[in-house]
Amino acid sequence: MKDSKQLPGSHQKPIKTFEGHKKYITSIATFPDGRRIATASIDKTIRIWRLEDGAEMMKWVAKQRVTALVLLENGKRVVSAEGEFPDDFDEDDFDDVLHWQLWVRDVESGMVIAGPLEGHTSMVIALDISPDGEMLASGSYDRTIILWDTSTWRKKGHPLLCGSYVTCIRFSPTGQLGVAAKEDIHIWDLNQRKRLARFKGHYDLNTACNYSLTWTRDGTHLLSAGDKYDPAIRSWDTSTWKQAGDPWTGHDEDNYIYHIVLNPAGTLLASASADCTVRLWQFPTGTEVARFEHSDWMSRVAFSVDGRYIFSGGDDKKISQWEIPEDVLIAAEIGLLSSTKNEAALRRQKTKRLLNSEIPGQRRNKPATYQRFNTSHGWDAASPLAHAERSSSSRLLDVKTFFNGIRPSSDNKGKQKERRPKRNAPQVVDVPLGQATYGDVVGVDDGIRPYVLFFCLSWFQKKKKKPDPPRPVYDDELDDDESEHAIIDVPIPTTRTQIDTAKKTKLTPVSFFQSQPEAGPSRLAPPVEVDIVNVPMPTTRIVQHEEMELTPMAS
Repeated sequence: MKDSKQLPGSHQKPIKTFEGHKKYITSIATFPDGRRIATASIDKTIRIWRLEDGAEMMKWVAKQRVTALVLLENGKRVVSAEGEFPDDFDEDDFDDVLHWQLWVRDVESGMVIAGPLEGHTSMVIALDISPDGEMLASGSYDRTIILWDTSTWRKKGHPLLCGSYVTCIRFSPTGQLGVAAKEDIHIWDLNQRKRLARFKGHYDLNTACNYSLTWTRDGTHLLSAGDKYDPAIRSWDTSTWKQAGDPWTGHDEDNYIYHIVLNPAGTLLASASADCTVRLWQFPTGTEVARFEHSDWMSRVAFSVDGRYIFSGGDDKKISQWEIPEDVLIAAEIGLLSSTKNEAALRRQKTKRLLNSEIPGQRRNKPATYQRFNTSHGWDAASPLAHAERSSSSRLLDVKTFFNGIRPSSDNKGKQKERRPKRNAPQVVDVPLGQATYGDVVGVDDGIRPYVLFFCLSWFQKKKKKPDPPRPVYDDELDDDESEHAIIDVPIPTTRTQIDTAKKTKLTPVSFFQSQPEAGPSRLAPPVEVDIVNVPMPTTRIVQHEEMELTPMAS
C-alpha cells in the first residue's frame, strides 16, 4: 500500500461542494449535457444541481426514502426506488417484507409519469438501464430482479431468481446483465432469459459479499468489488469467467468498497470505500494513481462527462467535486496506449503459437531445413539455416517463412551453401521470324530461378489451314484384303498367263495411296524376302467375255 503523501490528490481540497442533503447520499448521476448532476438521499429528496455554480436547480420531496436513482431518455426522465425501513435495519432484517416502489418523473417539470411500480418485497438499491434504453432492471434484497418495459412500464416476464440478495446490477455494452449478489455473480442473456454464467467471485474468499460491478468499455472484462471481508477489486475475463491478474488492493481492511465506476475513456477506475477515501486506479494495471480523502465514509462516486472530474458523496451528506490531476490523466492515456500495444503483441504471439502448434494426429517428423538468401541476391534477408539449430519438435513451419521465398537446402548437415553470384537481369533474345525449333531458348539458367522457360516460336504462329484433298471413290467388292479397295476404270487383262517355274522373288509392299500432308511421310515396312517352293502350280485360264460396264458404288 502506497503512502498517501506519495499520491496525487491526497492533500488537495475539492474545487466545489454541493450541500443540502440531510442524510447520507445513495446515488449520483451525471446528465449527458455535462452541466448538471442528479443526487438522491435517504432524506427522502431528489435534487438537480447546476455544475457551473453549484446551485440547486430542482428538489423533489418523496414520501419515502430514496435508495437508488437512474437517468434515461438522454436525461429527460429520472427513475427512483423508494421505500421505508427502520434506522436499525441490517442484514438480519432482509427477509422482512417491505413494500418498495419505483417512480418515473419528468426532469423539467418534476411531474410523475409512471408509478408506483410495484413488485419487490424488500429494499431496492440497484437500478440500471439497458444500452438501447428499452428496458429497466431493478434488483432487490428479496433475491429477485424485475425487468420493466420503458415504453409501457409493465413487467417483462417473471422476475429473475438470484438465490441471495442483490446489491448491484449493470448492463454490459452488448446488453448482457451482470448481477452482484451476496453469494454469486450472475450473467444473464435477457433476450433468451438464460443465465450464461454463475461464479462465486468474492464469496470464495472468507465468504465476502459481491458488492459492486462495472464493465469495461469493450465488454471483455467485468470488474467487481467486495465487502469488508475482501476489500479488493477483482477483474474477471468474460471469455472464461476466471479472474484476470492479481486483485487491486489498497483500501483499508475491514471496510466495504461500496461503489466502483470506470471513466468515459475506460482508463481510470474510481472506488468509494468506507475507509473515507475515493481512489483512482489505472486500468488495466490496477495501480493506484490518486486518492481523495473525506471526513466520513463514501458510498457513491461518479465521473464527469469529460472525465476530468469526479463527484463523491456518502455519510458526509454532501457531494464533493474533485479535479483529477493532469499528470494522472496523461499517465492513464499513455498506459492505455502501452496496454493496447501489449495486447496486440500478445494476440500476435498467440496466433503464432496456434499456427506453430502441433496438429492432432500429425506424424512427428523432423521438419525440413530451409534457408533464405540475402537481399543482395534478390531474396528477403534472414539468418541462414535458422532451422538447423532449433529443436526437432514437430511444429508446423511458420507461415511467414513459408511465403517469403524460402527454398529447401540440399545440405542435410546444416552447412551453408556457397553464395551464388548476383542474378543478372534477363536478356531479350532477338529471334528472326521463320520456322523456330525447340533449340530457341528465352532465359538463362542462373541457378537461382527454379526453372527456365523453353518455347518454340512456331507454336505461336498462326498456321494456314490446307484444303482437304478430293475424296477418292472405292470399289469394296474385291476379295483381296490387302488391296482393300480398287480404283475404277482399270482394263481387264485379256492375255493368257502361265507360271512355268518357281523363282526366288523379292516382294516389296506397295502403298496404294499417298499420305495426308498433316500426318507426315508414311513409314514403309522393310522388304521381306519370301522363298517360293518348287511346287507345280495349276494353269490358270482366263476366258475372255463380252465387255461389261462397271458401275461405281457409293462407298
